[in-house]
Amino acid sequence: MVQVVIFNNHHGWHSQQLEVALTAKGIKTIRASLDQCRIDLDLPSGLYIPGLSATLPHAVITRGIAAGSFEQISVRLDILHALAELGVYVLNNALAIERTVDKARTSLLLHYQGIPTPRTWACEDTDQAHQLIAQAQRQCHELVLKPLFGCQGQGLIRLSCPADLNTCGAVGGLYYLQEFIPPINKGIWQDWRVFVVNHQAIAAMIRRGHTWITNAAQGAECFPVPLDPEISRLACQATQAVGVDYAGVDIIYSVDKGFQVLEVNSIPAWRALQQTTTINIAQVLVEFLLEKLYCS
Repeated sequence: MVQVVIFNNHHGWHSQQLEVALTAKGIKTIRASLDQCRIDLDLPSGLYIPGLSATLPHAVITRGIAAGSFEQISVRLDILHALAELGVYVLNNALAIERTVDKARTSLLLHYQGIPTPRTWACEDTDQAHQLIAQAQRQCHELVLKPLFGCQGQGLIRLSCPADLNTCGAVGGLYYLQEFIPPINKGIWQDWRVFVVNHQAIAAMIRRGHTWITNAAQGAECFPVPLDPEISRLACQATQAVGVDYAGVDIIYSVDKGFQVLEVNSIPAWRALQQTTTINIAQVLVEFLLEKLYCS
């Protein structure tokens, strides 16, 4: 029997949705967490995954990696790397996650491919950060200070002048700064979340925030929206640029520059999106996974 491991640090709705879709295809599902796995050279594969003993799964779906030290995260990614090297299909794999969990790396890859994205800077020096904010102020722009490894809209701070930096400081010793994109209509804060599988947009929604932060996890309202050709094309170009098999791509509209990619999330939640579409997102993911398994 085909066995698929779902890696998540907190198994909940998403794991359940995937499990239902996998079971319907006759696939055995094993829930596990990367922090409970280990590298173990007494085993033939060198890897131990709870629930599998000395065997390996046919595929893995990465739904979450728990926060931890640099060393802990490194070993968890080592396990995902090793699984792929041993012929196990990993959705998304460690390389894809590394390219996207680091926002600076994502920004560079989008820039290299000519994909429109807000102006971005990453530096460690406080004087440089002050100069960048002062430059933005002269140009009548604001900047947003973001955690390099942040998610769900947590820790975002708008900066209007260099003095604003004195109240927050670097995040993890780093200033990751991005140009703030003001709304088209004053007070209406919105962007698009596009869900992409195999570089094809399958569903999208508009996220409208009560504040300038538009993440569903921060209380934004989500509305169904048809797949716009331009937005879909941009989202798929973004997933190709960072090399992910599936992702949630966040896109915003700028009055002077049009649509721009804000972020590519390689471990995206889709519960809010699922409420706006009749497409069974978990089923689409499972069908793609099976296509990879049986065609490889």
